[in-house]
Amino acid sequence: MSDHDMDVLNALKDSLDGITMDTPVEQIEAAGRARRRRRRIVGMTAGVAVAAGLALGVPTYGNLSTAPPTAGDSTGAGAVHIRTAAYTVDTKNDGTVHVTFDKQRYFKDHAGLQAALRKAGFPVLIKEGEFCKGPQDNATLDPSGVGPGVRNVMKGARGDDGRVTFVFTPSAMPAGTQLFIGFLNEAQLASVNGNPGSVERLVPTGVPLTCTTDAPPAHTRS
Repeated sequence: MSDHDMDVLNALKDSLDGITMDTPVEQIEAAGRARRRRRRIVGMTAGVAVAAGLALGVPTYGNLSTAPPTAGDSTGAGAVHIRTAAYTVDTKNDGTVHVTFDKQRYFKDHAGLQAALRKAGFPVLIKEGEFCKGPQDNATLDPSGVGPGVRNVMKGARGDDGRVTFVFTPSAMPAGTQLFIGFLNEAQLASVNGNPGSVERLVPTGVPLTCTTDAPPAHTRS
């Protein structure tokens, strides 16, 4: 006999508890109606409990696959606060994104910095050793490696400890554009004596970009 058959027999036995050959038919029918009412009440109570759990945001057994939020990366409604050895990314109440990074460490995790900025709502493309532009872009750079319009969306300064702090303004980004940041690799930095250390341009989204490994001209201070 299968487990299913045993379950059926046990259920049948339970439904006949207290009933003997001497029990009047009217009592048997009344007992059956009472059991059916109890089953309906239990079913309705369970349904109400599940509905209440969904309305109040209380987890139910049907939601066990939902993992709790990971602590550390994001707090609050849309707020982002990320800390790593190489950089920090913080969103502010005024809509700006404040970023600090260590010049000696960004090589190890520039992809992580890109992901953090995008999570904070700032459209950016970061590469190392490559410098990209769109088909119709103005390719000119100032001596610091910065292209037209960049200073409207990105401002920064280097502290005495060697860490750079930048303020990014997502609302100032022209529609259909992203900020391209191309960090020079170690060989390229050597070729320009460490200055500039990167190229920043506003480039279009959704179109192929043209990229080169040619380093920008060295910034020679007078």
